Amino acid sequence: MNMVFLVIVLSALIVGFGVWGIVKPASLLTFLSRWQTREGLWAGATLRLIFGIALWSAAPLSRFPTTLQIVGVIFIVAGIAMPFIGLARFKSMVAWWLNKPPSFTRVWAVSTLALGVFFVWTVVG
Repeated sequence: MNMVFLVIVLSALIVGFGVWGIVKPASLLTFLSRWQTREGLWAGATLRLIFGIALWSAAPLSRFPTTLQIVGVIFIVAGIAMPFIGLARFKSMVAWWLNKPPSFTRVWAVSTLALGVFFVWTVVG
């Protein structure tokens, strides 16, 4: 699979989550609460690994190759580390997010949206 295409698809999902968090933060948090399982932990780890590898691989074709490689490594490390934090710690991290006010969620959603748009912009063109 073309890694640039994969970066675009996954970045579009990131943009979608950003928009969702801005428009309906409570709904996004309800969705997030469903991920507090062992499967959710592994799914999150796997998605981070896939996205990190895609960013790393697409970086040479992007507008900011070094930046994408660095961010790709961060995602890869996060994906590898997630299973080692354990389910209890993972649940407490998710619970922390769930206890924040909607305004906090919206601020993070705006940054998520911006990051997703940046990823798309840097690999398109």
